[in-house]
Amino acid sequence: MTRAGRRAGFLVAAAAFAAAAVLLLARHDCLVVRTGSGRIAALFPLKGEEPAFVISWRHSVTKEPCAEYFRTGERGAIELYRTVFKGLGAGLPFADEGGTVSLRDGAIVIDGMKRTFMRIDLIALPLTEHRLRVGGSEHELLGLLDGGHRAALTIERMPWGRLLLARAGP
Repeated sequence: MTRAGRRAGFLVAAAAFAAAAVLLLARHDCLVVRTGSGRIAALFPLKGEEPAFVISWRHSVTKEPCAEYFRTGERGAIELYRTVFKGLGAGLPFADEGGTVSLRDGAIVIDGMKRTFMRIDLIALPLTEHRLRVGGSEHELLGLLDGGHRAALTIERMPWGRLLLARAGP
């Protein structure tokens, strides 16, 4: 191989390496699910669409399905912007929640809420059937927690390289 050929090959390899490094180090918003002990149970890259994720469950008193819709807020915040539920019971909205209230397909829908959280803590039980919908797929929350019941959800910026090495979803 000629000197010019080796140099061209080296430049192509260096450019490919630099492009791979940039891709692996570029940061991306992710939904992080941690167990009660703080161990990362699952990572889900967020695509910038709405909803970023949905938490659904069966209400322990009314036995009806409920769902909360979240999007990415500013500086890693999680913004609750819609909730859907049937019936009234403990822990369900009943006063001025902000936004508009409507009745759709027998469910009460509150749209336009703007509640922000840096972290969502919850306890998933077989009775409540907690589910997490993100990125077009749905996951049983208890299944993600490997037998535990406590979960903490956050939105964090992580490098793509970390995502490739992590357990993304179940």
